[in-house]
Amino acid sequence: MAVEFEIQVNQVIWVTRAESGTRNLSLCPDGQDDWYVSSVQDRDNKNFCISIPTQGPNPLILHEGDAAKVLLISEASRFEFKTLVMGRRYDNIPLYVLALPTEYKRIQLRDFVRIPIVLEMYYAELPEDGQAPVFMPCSCVDLSGGGVRLLFKKGYKSDTGLLLKFTLPFGNHVEEVEAMGKVVRSSLIESVNLYHVGVEFVKISRRQQDLVVRFILTKLYGQNRLR
Repeated sequence: MAVEFEIQVNQVIWVTRAESGTRNLSLCPDGQDDWYVSSVQDRDNKNFCISIPTQGPNPLILHEGDAAKVLLISEASRFEFKTLVMGRRYDNIPLYVLALPTEYKRIQLRDFVRIPIVLEMYYAELPEDGQAPVFMPCSCVDLSGGGVRLLFKKGYKSDTGLLLKFTLPFGNHVEEVEAMGKVVRSSLIESVNLYHVGVEFVKISRRQQDLVVRFILTKLYGQNRLR
């Protein structure tokens, strides 16, 4: 199977142990693996080097010949693959040398993974030509790589265009996201006289969509486990 993604230097990845002795992918469902966070430090046409994976203060100890599983995000998809530890290297910091994958599992996170979460966002209706958009605060109640569900005081017809701005917290820094979306559904919550409005992203940069997916993945595996 041709590999559809490229492992890049400085890319954040997650690593865990894998059962050796089989070439077939046998990846556990989300939440059942004990993932450690790492980053790619170097690569060539056969191998790639990573920093020692950690989970809080605890390192993942691997030896030459061990099997490992790697998870990474690329273009709003999650890729998981098995690899072998080829050895160690020292380049200012200790590194593991891993074999580049020949088989992998791909999951389109923007289509399938949605998390319930409360975030403050800002939205604006599409302005008339020559006018500046007027942004107003709102609350997000769930988020995916493909869109959001928002809480509004009024409903919107399907296909109504909206501009969105929000920030995503990543440890000690935040990332700004701006997108254009369209309303796909709107339903009244009679008990509170508010509307749940589903908005699909129709214009968002690849980098910002990857940020959304990475944020979702971090939440799925737990903040403490991925720091």
